[in-house]
Amino acid sequence: MIGKYFNGVIEQVYHRIGQEEQNIVMACYGNSLSVSELETVKRYSEEPDGVFFACTELEQDRIVGAYEPFLDIICEMFRRYETGSFEDFLEECDVYHLQMGVLKSYYETGQCVRSENVLLNEVVYEQHRMTEAVATMICRLAEAHPVMIVINRFQYASRSTVKLLNRLLQMGCRNIGVVLGINEQMNASGNYGTDWDQFTEALEDLSQVYHIGNSTDHSNDKTAAGDEEEDWEQMFTRLRNMVELLDFAQASVYIRKLDRQIRFEDLTISDEEKIELYSLYIKISILCGDIPKALELTDELSGLRIYQQNWEAQYYQAYFRGNCYMYQGKLAKGVEYAKKAQQIAKNAKAERLEFEAGLLAVQNQMSGWYNIFFCAQDVPIQEYLIEKLKQYGYWNNLAHIYVYAYDNQPEVVAKAYHSEESLVHFSRGIALAKKIGNEQLVYDAYQKNIMIASTSGMNEIAILYSVRTYQFLKDKRSLQIGRIYSGLGYNLSAMGENHRAETFYQHAIDLFYELKLPDDIAEVRYNKALNDIMCGKYADAERELLFVMKTIERLHMNSLRVCNLSKLYGLLALVSILQKDRFNCDRYLLSCRQFLSYVLEKEKNNNLIGIIHDYAKCDDDMFLYMFSKGLLCWQDEAYEEAVHELDRAEQFLMNAEGNQFFAYELFRQKRMELFRFLGRKDRYEKEKEQLEQYQIRAGKMHALLSDALLKEVEESRDFAGKGVTEEQLESLMKQEGVARDLKTTRSQMEFLSSWQKLVDVNGAEVHEVVETSMHMFLNHFNNDCALYIRFHSEGNEILYNDTGVVITDEVVAEIRRSMRKYPQGLAVSKISGNYPEHMRLISLFGADDVCSIAAVPFFNNRSLKSMFITYIRMRENWHSSIDRYMLNEDDLNIYDLLMRDLNYSINRIEAYDKIFEMNRKLAAAATTDMLTGIYNRAGMYQEVERKVRDLKKRRESGKMGLMFIDLDNFKLYNDTFGHDIGDVILQSMAAIFTEVTGEQGFVSRFGGDEFIIILDTDEKTRLEEIAKEIYRKIDSTDGFEEDISKKIGQDIKIGQNQRITCSIGIAASDDICEENDVNALIRKADDMLYHVKMNQKGTYAFI
Repeated sequence: MIGKYFNGVIEQVYHRIGQEEQNIVMACYGNSLSVSELETVKRYSEEPDGVFFACTELEQDRIVGAYEPFLDIICEMFRRYETGSFEDFLEECDVYHLQMGVLKSYYETGQCVRSENVLLNEVVYEQHRMTEAVATMICRLAEAHPVMIVINRFQYASRSTVKLLNRLLQMGCRNIGVVLGINEQMNASGNYGTDWDQFTEALEDLSQVYHIGNSTDHSNDKTAAGDEEEDWEQMFTRLRNMVELLDFAQASVYIRKLDRQIRFEDLTISDEEKIELYSLYIKISILCGDIPKALELTDELSGLRIYQQNWEAQYYQAYFRGNCYMYQGKLAKGVEYAKKAQQIAKNAKAERLEFEAGLLAVQNQMSGWYNIFFCAQDVPIQEYLIEKLKQYGYWNNLAHIYVYAYDNQPEVVAKAYHSEESLVHFSRGIALAKKIGNEQLVYDAYQKNIMIASTSGMNEIAILYSVRTYQFLKDKRSLQIGRIYSGLGYNLSAMGENHRAETFYQHAIDLFYELKLPDDIAEVRYNKALNDIMCGKYADAERELLFVMKTIERLHMNSLRVCNLSKLYGLLALVSILQKDRFNCDRYLLSCRQFLSYVLEKEKNNNLIGIIHDYAKCDDDMFLYMFSKGLLCWQDEAYEEAVHELDRAEQFLMNAEGNQFFAYELFRQKRMELFRFLGRKDRYEKEKEQLEQYQIRAGKMHALLSDALLKEVEESRDFAGKGVTEEQLESLMKQEGVARDLKTTRSQMEFLSSWQKLVDVNGAEVHEVVETSMHMFLNHFNNDCALYIRFHSEGNEILYNDTGVVITDEVVAEIRRSMRKYPQGLAVSKISGNYPEHMRLISLFGADDVCSIAAVPFFNNRSLKSMFITYIRMRENWHSSIDRYMLNEDDLNIYDLLMRDLNYSINRIEAYDKIFEMNRKLAAAATTDMLTGIYNRAGMYQEVERKVRDLKKRRESGKMGLMFIDLDNFKLYNDTFGHDIGDVILQSMAAIFTEVTGEQGFVSRFGGDEFIIILDTDEKTRLEEIAKEIYRKIDSTDGFEEDISKKIGQDIKIGQNQRITCSIGIAASDDICEENDVNALIRKADDMLYHVKMNQKGTYAFI
């Protein structure tokens, strides 16, 4: 019956092709259903009406490809119906230049090949372009040849396929019909984000979701018996294709599954295959922004058995670590690893890899172009690199270098008002970006000039570029348009158009609220605060700034894109003192100083990395700090100190004048008031003159503002505000905070599972477990350093320390003092109100250098047993891909849980080691002859059993030689000199047998004065050599006369015929398979021994 209903759905969709848009239907059923044998599928597969028909059955146990089945349908339709080249077809469909090679290679070989790497800042843009390309291609082909597609078990589809269908639904192509079969009892298996819900909700709104009942097949979509599993190469090709087609989320689902099977389910692949797998996994993790996982995987690469001999593994480990550190903002380490990779590639004569590593070193100097506006100065680029970029076709990277490495000086950007061509490299970059179709880079490039102009007081140029960007962007309800509105508001404020600026700010907030972007709303409100300060509305400005700080804390941010935390605190201090709020001003100044101290220290030591991020310079932050401090001193009647601080503020104002438009007049006016109050007329007049000159310049700049320039923006029908309320903004911020906390919790739970498996071991060395655990911890949480100490009565045991601090008794005493005061532990950062309380502890690791720190103590009966400290350093680039630089109580709780697990593990390992040693001694006692130290009979048979087991595992027979030895004249020694001397003889003879045997076999005491030697050879000549060597060794002892004399304290002489010797029976076999074969050999050797004893003692004989 269910097949009949599914046939009906297919018929309905088929007959709507060419008639209706949005002809996509989801048919939901229970249990299992195969549609490939349905009557309609068979009938329409013959294409009676010229409609291209395709049916796909997705499977749970198979890697489903990116955009499956659409890419294969496109390739098949093009081969069948088109006559031109596939490359021309891609051009016609406006496929992005960087993706044309990927799609062309897939069409030609089934394997995607990409020539130029994907940049993290362009991942979302490239994914959008890829989906748009596939949608355009299928629609273009459907124009001439309608398409009917049936996809069963759609719950196993890739995320890219879901995104594509979402897009096709929006495009509404009449000539495409799609039926999606869904087993409602099976969960969707992909990492879909919000795409799945958006798609299914859209279908439900169109009444295109049908529930057709339950099947009688209860197999629940397991792969059919007899289906062949994909081999490793097939699986890996699908994964590589998925990555090159930018479906990273879906690829990570499959690759995590493979990784778990390797780690915990005994999936066996070679080390060479692991290098491929982990390299791909690292790439996916980086492009998904999961830098901790990427770093963890680079450790897996270096842990491979063949790592030291495999230069590729060494290269990729260094190359990917260079990428990770770059996106973490650890730029110096990023450059270090990039150069390491470059040297490895150079030694291996791998020119392309050497070039890519060299490019990475340059990218590090510009933060990987991730979340930056511009560089503080031009970046020196070797002409050799430019030529290599052209040689290898790295046009996108070349365009980025032209845009960001050059033309960063305000005086250069100022020329752009008359002609953009005067920005030689910038214009080259723009032209190249447009040529390859990179709209994202064109937008980012314009933003660069907007930011340089606006922060340098060239607001008319900033507005010009803002309007150009607005005209360039197609989607007028996008994130980029919202940022244009906010930027226009900022520059209008700077030009004195404060009321007009408010309108733009409100439109930006409305749009960002619609797009659910609380981070960007916070940026707009920061800009609004500057506008309020300029208008003298200090209470309003404080309210806006507190909202910004609340957003940063709720969303666990490190800063705004446009503003460091030090500047926010400086602004809060300023608006506080302007409202006569001395207490809050003092508090905010302290927080401001805590952040600024790091930059000042770096500058003082000339220790800044070659290229500084655009907001790493702190002139405007220092201006606000000194200005606020000067006003505070004035209020405290410390007039000379106030003059001094305001003089210092003026030095920084000269370097940051463009950023201080909102406070420039205020600063001059306050100085005039102070100098008038102090009766310093000359300085008052000088301030007045500077203020008047500034106002004249501002007037001239305002005159440059053309109403016609903004007319297109202001008259746009999209330029309409709704007036979002404060409550709505608060609610959005809370929702986003909860969503991010949930995401973090999921990540922590997944990490906790891996952590417990890591530390839940026995038989490992404590230092190895701690070392591995600490690396995994630091990589996952993006922390920089850790210290782990255990305290014993006999002293302190440092289990881990990468802080660079020497842990002296004084350091330990300070740690103990701090933990006695805070036995529950602590987690503080520079934004914490109680940060100063912990300054003594923080200072141990560098007060300026530490951004946030957590300490986890473990007590037993009020005695400190162990201590874990970890911290995050200040960054060269605060706009990295890592969100959590500010540790808090949530972090402390998870750290406590993890370290408690590690403590238990260490205790268990140490207890296990004690038990293991006891058991080892007991086992040794059971299998070792206590007098001679060699195997006893039980030990011999245990070793024989092991050898036989190894032979069976290798499925082969073994060779063995066996010597059965009986001592001659031993009873004479025992009866004449006593049992003590008898024991000495047994020990000495055992030592001779062991020495001669060496690594060729083993010796056992079979009982009394009988010994058995088992050897790994059946060669008669070798066995004879060993026997002769035994007799030579025995003869050299002279019957042990000297040893016995020393033992009994008197000289003795033993006759030649009475001296200790031995008789040996030897047997051998080349077909040892069972223990019984060894027993048979023992019997044969015993028979030969008996023969020797009866005929001529003191000699050997073979069977």
